[in-house]
Amino acid sequence: MIRRKNALLETALACVERGIPVQAATISCDPAGDWISDVEAVHAVWDVDEPPNLAITSCPAVAVWRLPRIVGAYGKRRYEQQRPGVWPPTMKLPDGDWITCTLQPDGDLGPLATGVEYIASGTPVVIPPSTTADGRLLWDGSKFPLHPLPSADAVLSEVLVAEQEYVELHGQLG
Repeated sequence: MIRRKNALLETALACVERGIPVQAATISCDPAGDWISDVEAVHAVWDVDEPPNLAITSCPAVAVWRLPRIVGAYGKRRYEQQRPGVWPPTMKLPDGDWITCTLQPDGDLGPLATGVEYIASGTPVVIPPSTTADGRLLWDGSKFPLHPLPSADAVLSEVLVAEQEYVELHGQLG
């Protein structure tokens, strides 16, 4: 019998090999188990006919951020215009906000744009190629976690400038 590629297994393995703990999640994106950081445990959970969704959390290897809808999109475009060698994996959420991943900050980032939120370690975030009731989740940008991550400062500083420019043009955030 020919078996289709198991993208959830491949992504879970790549995360664990990079030092990012993973967790099974339901289709409604609720966590469904303990954090896993062992290759054998990943195979036990995701090397099945119908693998569960996949969640990650911030850890020493990755910082997960929630960005507000408008300035997150504009900040992402500003970052892309710089033609960086490293693209942040970014996923649009159903409410219009964004999830993006960077390296952990080296030090104090200074002020952040309004509404930018660091997703604390232990808080699960369901990531592609998981499937929700609305369809398959997709990353925009690099093939996380295989490609290197950009610095938090490089991405978040563009979001802050985007907020400042938006406020100058429109008077307030909508």
